Amino acid sequence: MMYFLLERVNSSLQVWGQSHDLQVYQHLNLDRTLVSYSYYPRFWEDKDQRPTFRQSLLQLIHRSRPLVNSKQTVLVVGGVQWLKGDHLRTIREVLDRESLSDILVVVKSLGMGFHLPVEGIRSLSLREIQDLYQENQNIITTAKHHGYEVIDTFSITMGRFKDFLQGRCACHFHQVEKTSRPPDVITASTTNRTRTTPELQSDSQDPEKEAWPRASSYHVRGPVNQVYSEILLSRLCPRST
Repeated sequence: MMYFLLERVNSSLQVWGQSHDLQVYQHLNLDRTLVSYSYYPRFWEDKDQRPTFRQSLLQLIHRSRPLVNSKQTVLVVGGVQWLKGDHLRTIREVLDRESLSDILVVVKSLGMGFHLPVEGIRSLSLREIQDLYQENQNIITTAKHHGYEVIDTFSITMGRFKDFLQGRCACHFHQVEKTSRPPDVITASTTNRTRTTPELQSDSQDPEKEAWPRASSYHVRGPVNQVYSEILLSRLCPRST
């Protein structure tokens, strides 16, 4: 969802990589938008060394400051199957403590996945899938109680098992493909690397030569991912009536 939004907001996607870390994307949308992202839980670390949800959320907030305590600041939270009602209560406690109680919170509920047997990856039984449905309903109820916006991705993904795209864990509805296109004047940078598009150049001696070097960019594809990403956009940018 994040890379779909980056591509839509910035009219291009020039930075992409596995996002199993904390990332801060600056200078988006003509330098009007900043996007921060934190991966949770860090399942590859030992349990006693993993940061808690509260710690991860606080780190994300502190790396994103300065922030405005209004609906112009948006926190989107969600994952495949780790989210619980306690996490939503923690969000409220942290936002109140950090004087961000008026920001917009959007909860992406659970998603279908892990229902296909894959060697080395856990898979769910029918009973576990039924329990997951009940947990998803509890998350939606708790989120609405706290005044959060909700995107019910579980109901969207439940019957779309044929739309899973390549990935060992069978829980992804998107793929990022590399394309080649002329660079835009808009730039996107992260805190640990910067990608700047080259200036336009002309070559009168070689009319067959392109006026610019071809720059690598990326495109997020996947119809299911597009559906719930578009729903997220509609919550972030509601049309005035």
